[in-house]
Amino acid sequence: MTPADPNDATAGFTGRAAIFPLPNVTLFPNVMLPLHIFEPRYRCMAEDILNGDRYLALGLLKDGWEDRYESKDCEIHDTVCLGKVISNEQLEDGRHYLMLQGLHRAKLINELETDLPYRLGMLELLPDVYPQTPIIDRGRRQEELVDWFRRAYPKLGMEADLIHALGSGIQLGELCDVIAHSLKLPTEAAHRLLAQADVDQRSDLVLEMLKLQFRGTFEPTGREFPPGFSLN
Repeated sequence: MTPADPNDATAGFTGRAAIFPLPNVTLFPNVMLPLHIFEPRYRCMAEDILNGDRYLALGLLKDGWEDRYESKDCEIHDTVCLGKVISNEQLEDGRHYLMLQGLHRAKLINELETDLPYRLGMLELLPDVYPQTPIIDRGRRQEELVDWFRRAYPKLGMEADLIHALGSGIQLGELCDVIAHSLKLPTEAAHRLLAQADVDQRSDLVLEMLKLQFRGTFEPTGREFPPGFSLN
């Protein structure tokens, strides 16, 4: 799930990126997301980013998007996730299957006015925040997250072993994102995790959501683990 160091991957980022707004998909740093690109405006977007720096920011549409989906001013949340396209399969009819690697949380500072059919924005990267005075025992919290993940997904087998291995080899913030990606969370709950830069507080939320998932509180969203291709 982490084939490249996100810090290295954003070294050449200028702050400008295409924005791909979706109503029900949240991209997290440190994970992969497959995307099926078929709308003409987003085919144009895919071709441009593939011929450029390959950066793409996924944004979550705000409530009420249905009547304005075709508009470039359809509102999105200002916390997005910057990703980079690491592979592409283009079909004969012009559609694309992209694999997007989540790199970094970012704040959408402003959108740029262009004649392009898709949206462009200026982003400010948001680093993970580790408070100098922790409110939790971070080592213990990683163990708790792995334990509750195993309880919530007892039938995953190899995937659970992968989460355990990741838990011992990455920082707490990264582990939170990997687990958050695997949870069948309601859209707003997923975005709440993306928007939380404070790692201690994010880990509290992920642990709470894992416990709710284990107890069956969240309604399934139908997302597979690993997920299938997202539609636009």
